Amino acid sequence: MRQVQQVTGEELEVAIAGRDTPLVVDFFATWCGPCVLLAQELEKVAVTLGDKVRIIKVDVDANPELSSMLKIEGLPTMVFIPKDSGKPAQRVEGLMQASQIMEIIADL
Repeated sequence: MRQVQQVTGEELEVAIAGRDTPLVVDFFATWCGPCVLLAQELEKVAVTLGDKVRIIKVDVDANPELSSMLKIEGLPTMVFIPKDSGKPAQRVEGLMQASQIMEIIADL
């Protein structure tokens, strides 16, 4: 079973390039209340879906260049990256329930 894991900008690039499942990237900040609540929802998704998805977190304060380059403005922001590199990624801002997150993953 995979756990939600925090990564740096460089590790994010490796994760995107080497993905073998859909990838959910959670851009968060430690001072952001909704980000804390979203982390709990993402843990539920990780437990439910296991190896069918990889969920990673990027601290925007620790990675300001990456956040700026990707124009991360509202927190939390999630980017859903399909396993198939030919499909577009989806970006969602704000708190979501685990069930909503799993619906997006299912549609990737």
